[in-house]
Amino acid sequence: MSNNEIRDQKGSKLTILQTLRIQGSMSRIELTRITGLSRATISISIAELIENDLVCETDNRLSTKGRPATALELVPNSRVIIGADLDNKTWTLGAFDLLGNVIKSMKIPLYTFEPEETFKALAIEISTFVKSLDKSPIPLLGLGVPGLVDANHRMIRSAADLEWNQVDVAGIMEKEIGWPTVVVNRHRARGLTECRYGAGLSYNNMIYIGVGMGIAAGLYINRQLLSGSLGGAGEIGHTTIEPSGPLCPCGNHGCLQVLAAGPAIEQEFRKLVRSSEQELVYPYQNMDLQFLKMHDVCAAAEDDDKLAVQVISNAASYLGIAMANLLNTFNPEAIILGGTIPNASTLFVETATRVMRQRAMRPLSADTIVKTSVFKDIGGALGAANFAFDKNISISIFN
Repeated sequence: MSNNEIRDQKGSKLTILQTLRIQGSMSRIELTRITGLSRATISISIAELIENDLVCETDNRLSTKGRPATALELVPNSRVIIGADLDNKTWTLGAFDLLGNVIKSMKIPLYTFEPEETFKALAIEISTFVKSLDKSPIPLLGLGVPGLVDANHRMIRSAADLEWNQVDVAGIMEKEIGWPTVVVNRHRARGLTECRYGAGLSYNNMIYIGVGMGIAAGLYINRQLLSGSLGGAGEIGHTTIEPSGPLCPCGNHGCLQVLAAGPAIEQEFRKLVRSSEQELVYPYQNMDLQFLKMHDVCAAAEDDDKLAVQVISNAASYLGIAMANLLNTFNPEAIILGGTIPNASTLFVETATRVMRQRAMRPLSADTIVKTSVFKDIGGALGAANFAFDKNISISIFN
């Protein structure tokens, strides 16, 4: 067999593997139609993938008009991929199979926000974590991180809230653990998980919006993340909602992030509590307000505290405006809301959705589904691992 034929066969196997990862179980006929590969190539490649314990034929029969077709799907636990997600001074580190099943996970608290030390702390734990696994993982790391990531997915160009600029994340990790490292914004990583395994599983084109300490979106076309020419597609947290609004750490005024993210909610609630003579009914009235966090405000709003309801409703209304703009621009099948605040407050989600439908074009908004995320803490690590594998699918996959 010539080198070209070997490369073609390997490319075909990778195409099949990636299609089954992204689209799920399907028949050989469907695989031929979606990939454009010939039946003969599909047959040869599937046989080799089965031999390599990557693909299996299921006992279930897919319904067709003619003869029943055996479904093909990925083998659980055939390969292990590693990902980690940084949020709220904590790393979430996970090992996963190619079907998105969690094999093992752990939390790594941080006591520094100096960028290099933040990533070195993770590198130290990865070595022990990998040794504890029953199967050696593919030597590849995906990282979900805050801020704007460069188009090559190696560097944090800017994380304004942390005052990080030009952090060579991949360089640090590759020096520490010796693995190729792929970096992606943490909200876009979480969105990829929802797209492939969670609330967005039924949709080919969707938008994920993460709302926590910051706000960012992920745009997914045919279940693939749209990164943009410089890696910044989806930075809705720094779109202008109120031109004369508060100053954002990015240098602009009135960004969505300073009107609707966690710190804005906390600040506004503290302000209203201090200036109000209203008797507080929420369970945190004896708390030092400096220690009050966004999830406390969400809980108070769920308990119908008037001040909390006011703050959450205002923040959600700003997000609803941004959602309407996204809906009119991209016309997705669904919008998935995730992160600390949507997961903690039904009022926030309901208000944002109502405002979106009021402000977006009715023919578009009427058919757009809004859901909340299925995956919580582990979603970022799983999405980052998947994103890294997408970018480097040929690394050791047939070993």
